[in-house]
Amino acid sequence: CAHLLLAHNAPVKVKNAQGWSPLAEAISYGDRQMITALLRKLKQQSRESVEEKRPRLLKALKELGDFYLELHWDFQSWVPLLSRILPSDACKIYKQGINIRLDTTLIDFTDMKCQRGDLSFIFNGDAAPSESFVVLDNEQKVYQRIHHEESEMETEEEVDILMSSDIYSATLSTKSISFTRAQTGWLFREDKTERVGNFLADFYLVNGLVLESRKRREHLSEEDILRNKAIMESLSKGGNIMEQNFEV
Repeated sequence: CAHLLLAHNAPVKVKNAQGWSPLAEAISYGDRQMITALLRKLKQQSRESVEEKRPRLLKALKELGDFYLELHWDFQSWVPLLSRILPSDACKIYKQGINIRLDTTLIDFTDMKCQRGDLSFIFNGDAAPSESFVVLDNEQKVYQRIHHEESEMETEEEVDILMSSDIYSATLSTKSISFTRAQTGWLFREDKTERVGNFLADFYLVNGLVLESRKRREHLSEEDILRNKAIMESLSKGGNIMEQNFEV
């Protein structure tokens, strides 16, 4: 039944009532053949979606003026000291012509631990679609080009990683979201405004935004869990990474 749906190009990104995708369920059952089929179809549909939206994206970038933007974000909690370990970052976004660069220092957030680094995501609108996206690790001095096609070996390696790693699902709910004007002043309160570049900006408070992150590992053995933990700790310290350029 699943192979028949894939043959008719059924969307792979759909989720069930519990919020899990077909790929996540296949991983939980340890069905390697189904995982491989779903992964290939997911990549195919993702490529087709990007290629379909590319002309509109380039048109919008041409019409939008060049800019530099810093985006500071963090999570807060009423629980004492919890806010200190919640993720936060200051993203820097550069836009020139039809090219965009995003710099970030937050690489991963797992088991209440932040992994920091210095990554740059670059979209080159002038390049061919297969060479448009590049990820730079500015600390390790390596780059990774996102190719449209992958070899059989690369696909098998990715399946190996999926079958030996936790399954994650993140959902951002905006059902109860609300926006209110930020206030300033002690005695005489007034709406907060601030000049940002050449623009006078209004400040708003966002409430009711809910981020739910879930993890499954029923498909993992105790050895898998310990090995994955050791690998992540090694990577966070810069271990086993060769300082040279490479492409995948």
